[in-house]
Amino acid sequence: MKVADYIKKAERIAPLSNEMPGTAFADFYEHHRRRIGDILLALKEGDTKMQGFILRAGMMPPGDSVIDEGIKHFCRIPYRTVDGPIASCPGALRNWKGCPPHAPAAVKTIDLLSKARSFLIVQLEGSESVTRQSHVHPFIARATKALREREYAVLETYASGPCRVCPRGCGEDQECRQPDWRLFALEACGFWVNSLCKKAAEFPILEDGPQEVRWINDWGLATQDTESVRYVTGILIG
Repeated sequence: MKVADYIKKAERIAPLSNEMPGTAFADFYEHHRRRIGDILLALKEGDTKMQGFILRAGMMPPGDSVIDEGIKHFCRIPYRTVDGPIASCPGALRNWKGCPPHAPAAVKTIDLLSKARSFLIVQLEGSESVTRQSHVHPFIARATKALREREYAVLETYASGPCRVCPRGCGEDQECRQPDWRLFALEACGFWVNSLCKKAAEFPILEDGPQEVRWINDWGLATQDTESVRYVTGILIG
């Protein structure tokens, strides 16, 4: 299947629920968006490695997620980078334990979504020649810690791209070395990230909500913008 065909197929997948946002989500959004936005901004301002990133965030009803087991196949599709085309996600190629087939089945994630109150989508944009994906994972981990310290019930945290908890990777190991700290990517769990960004943009918690992810739309195609990157992460709140 061609890259463009994968994209068209994913765009046709329906969300888990087409219902209007419920009162529980609306109440949570109204009462907590400013507080959570302030937490994220303070973390970014206090981290020199994050200064090159543009921070965007929004919330979405968990049931509006587009998630499917087949989306995990995107982890093995060739795509372009600022350094040129690569065969697929390095983590999937090297058998890292934060990537498919080690990521949880979509049905398990769907069950978790049913228990959540809000899905916080955090997007970090920058230039791939300056900002690094490896900086995003520690940031979202610190955000999770800060939310828990303020008594938010974090059910799960999702990163962007292969897990960077262990800098040298884990392909040579049979099991994850740090299972309590491992961060699965949204795509690795079957989420259609572009849909998450669109939904969360409807409920921004900073001035701008998450924006469309161009490199997913044009993955591997000549129109893909390989210089500007938008790393998308998520925190599921109960």
